[in-house]
Amino acid sequence: SQKVMSVLPLTQEDCPRAALLHQQAFYKGWTKKDFKDFLDDPLIHGLKITKNDALTSLILWREVGNEAEILTLIVHPPYQRQGQANLLLETLLAHLVLKNISQIFLEVAEDNEGALYFYQKNGFLLLNRRPDYYKREGNKGVTALNLMKKLSQEN
Repeated sequence: SQKVMSVLPLTQEDCPRAALLHQQAFYKGWTKKDFKDFLDDPLIHGLKITKNDALTSLILWREVGNEAEILTLIVHPPYQRQGQANLLLETLLAHLVLKNISQIFLEVAEDNEGALYFYQKNGFLLLNRRPDYYKREGNKGVTALNLMKKLSQEN
Protein backbone atom coordinates (compact mmCIF):
# COMPACT_ATOMS: atom_id res chain seq x y z
CA SER A 1 0.00 0.00 0.00
CA GLN A 2 1.33 3.41 -0.98
CA LYS A 3 1.64 5.45 2.20
CA VAL A 4 0.82 9.10 1.62
CA MET A 5 3.34 11.44 3.20
CA SER A 6 1.79 14.55 4.64
CA VAL A 7 3.68 17.79 5.08
CA LEU A 8 2.81 19.80 8.19
CA PRO A 9 4.10 23.01 9.78
CA LEU A 10 7.11 22.64 12.07
CA THR A 11 6.10 23.82 15.56
CA GLN A 12 7.69 24.64 18.91
CA GLU A 13 6.71 21.14 20.12
CA ASP A 14 8.99 19.70 17.41
CA CYS A 15 12.11 21.56 18.61
CA PRO A 16 13.63 18.76 20.74
CA ARG A 17 13.30 16.23 17.92
CA ALA A 18 14.40 18.76 15.31
CA ALA A 19 17.57 19.47 17.29
CA LEU A 20 18.30 15.76 17.58
CA LEU A 21 17.95 15.32 13.80
CA HIS A 22 20.19 18.33 13.13
CA GLN A 23 22.87 17.18 15.59
CA GLN A 24 22.95 13.73 13.97
CA ALA A 25 23.24 15.30 10.51
CA PHE A 26 25.78 18.07 11.07
CA TYR A 27 28.99 18.66 12.98
CA LYS A 28 28.08 21.15 15.75
CA GLY A 29 24.36 20.85 15.03
CA TRP A 30 21.74 23.25 16.36
CA THR A 31 20.23 22.97 19.82
CA LYS A 32 16.60 22.87 20.93
CA LYS A 33 16.95 26.55 21.87
CA ASP A 34 18.30 27.39 18.41
CA PHE A 35 15.19 25.87 16.84
CA LYS A 36 12.90 27.63 19.34
CA ASP A 37 14.57 30.96 18.54
CA PHE A 38 14.24 30.34 14.80
CA LEU A 39 10.53 29.51 15.07
CA ASP A 40 9.93 32.55 17.31
CA ASP A 41 11.16 34.73 14.43
CA PRO A 42 8.14 35.85 12.33
CA LEU A 43 10.25 35.68 9.14
CA ILE A 44 11.23 32.03 9.69
CA HIS A 45 8.99 29.08 8.85
CA GLY A 46 9.33 25.32 8.85
CA LEU A 47 7.70 22.23 7.40
CA LYS A 48 8.02 18.62 8.54
CA ILE A 49 7.12 15.09 7.54
CA THR A 50 6.33 12.57 10.26
CA LYS A 51 5.89 8.81 10.04
CA ASN A 52 4.23 6.88 12.86
CA ASP A 53 4.57 10.01 14.97
CA ALA A 54 8.35 10.15 14.44
CA LEU A 55 9.87 13.27 12.92
CA THR A 56 11.53 12.00 9.72
CA SER A 57 12.41 15.18 7.84
CA LEU A 58 12.17 18.96 8.01
CA ILE A 59 12.93 22.14 6.11
CA LEU A 60 13.44 25.56 7.67
CA TRP A 61 13.54 28.81 5.71
CA ARG A 62 13.52 32.60 6.06
CA GLU A 63 11.45 34.99 3.93
CA VAL A 64 12.64 38.58 3.47
CA GLY A 65 10.90 40.78 0.91
CA ASN A 66 10.78 38.87 -2.38
CA GLU A 67 13.57 36.50 -1.44
CA ALA A 68 13.79 33.35 0.65
CA GLU A 69 16.69 31.41 2.09
CA ILE A 70 16.69 27.74 3.05
CA LEU A 71 18.32 27.50 6.49
CA THR A 72 18.36 23.72 6.70
CA LEU A 73 16.85 20.63 5.10
CA ILE A 74 17.31 17.30 6.89
CA VAL A 75 16.04 13.81 6.23
CA HIS A 76 16.66 11.23 8.95
CA PRO A 77 19.03 8.64 7.36
CA PRO A 78 16.66 5.60 7.52
CA TYR A 79 14.14 7.66 5.50
CA GLN A 80 16.50 9.04 2.86
CA ARG A 81 15.92 8.37 -0.85
CA GLN A 82 12.16 8.02 -0.35
CA GLY A 83 11.22 11.38 -1.84
CA GLN A 84 10.83 13.28 1.44
CA ALA A 85 13.33 16.04 0.55
CA ASN A 86 11.67 16.44 -2.86
CA LEU A 87 8.24 16.70 -1.28
CA LEU A 88 9.40 19.30 1.27
CA LEU A 89 11.17 21.37 -1.40
CA GLU A 90 8.22 21.18 -3.83
CA THR A 91 5.80 22.22 -1.08
CA LEU A 92 8.07 25.13 -0.12
CA LEU A 93 8.56 26.35 -3.70
CA ALA A 94 4.80 26.25 -4.40
CA HIS A 95 4.22 28.29 -1.22
CA LEU A 96 6.88 30.86 -2.20
CA VAL A 97 5.44 31.31 -5.69
CA LEU A 98 2.01 32.03 -4.16
CA LYS A 99 3.68 34.69 -1.99
CA ASN A 100 5.33 36.25 -5.07
CA ILE A 101 8.81 35.40 -3.85
CA SER A 102 11.04 35.45 -6.91
CA GLN A 103 14.25 33.77 -5.78
CA ILE A 104 15.52 31.37 -3.20
CA PHE A 105 19.05 30.99 -1.85
CA LEU A 106 20.92 28.49 0.26
CA GLU A 107 24.39 27.56 1.37
CA VAL A 108 25.82 24.07 1.21
CA ALA A 109 29.19 22.65 2.20
CA GLU A 110 31.29 21.65 -0.78
CA ASP A 111 31.87 18.19 0.73
CA ASN A 112 28.14 17.52 1.16
CA GLU A 113 27.81 15.68 -2.14
CA GLY A 114 24.31 14.33 -1.53
CA ALA A 115 22.88 17.78 -0.83
CA LEU A 116 24.78 19.35 -3.71
CA TYR A 117 23.45 16.76 -6.16
CA PHE A 118 19.90 17.18 -4.81
CA TYR A 119 19.90 20.98 -5.24
CA GLN A 120 21.53 20.92 -8.67
CA LYS A 121 18.99 18.33 -9.82
CA ASN A 122 16.28 20.73 -8.63
CA GLY A 123 17.58 23.63 -10.69
CA PHE A 124 19.71 25.53 -8.18
CA LEU A 125 22.71 27.30 -9.72
CA LEU A 126 26.06 28.18 -8.16
CA LEU A 127 26.34 31.87 -7.26
CA ASN A 128 29.67 31.97 -5.45
CA ARG A 129 32.00 30.20 -3.04
CA ARG A 130 33.10 31.07 0.50
CA PRO A 131 36.39 29.34 1.34
CA ASP A 132 36.78 27.92 4.86
CA TYR A 133 33.23 28.88 5.79
CA TYR A 134 32.31 25.67 7.63
CA LYS A 135 34.44 24.32 10.43
CA ARG A 136 34.98 20.59 10.78
CA GLU A 137 36.74 18.41 13.31
CA GLY A 138 40.38 19.41 13.80
CA ASN A 139 39.41 22.95 12.78
CA LYS A 140 39.55 21.98 9.12
CA GLY A 141 37.76 24.55 6.95
CA VAL A 142 35.33 23.56 4.21
CA THR A 143 34.17 25.82 1.39
CA ALA A 144 30.52 26.90 1.39
CA LEU A 145 28.75 27.10 -1.96
CA ASN A 146 26.01 29.71 -2.36
CA LEU A 147 23.24 28.41 -4.59
CA MET A 148 20.25 30.24 -6.03
CA LYS A 149 17.11 29.38 -7.95
CA LYS A 150 14.79 31.84 -9.67
CA LEU A 151 11.11 31.09 -9.18
CA SER A 152 8.90 31.77 -12.17
CA GLN A 153 5.48 33.11 -11.29
CA GLU A 154 3.91 31.43 -14.34
CA ASN A 155 3.81 27.76 -13.39
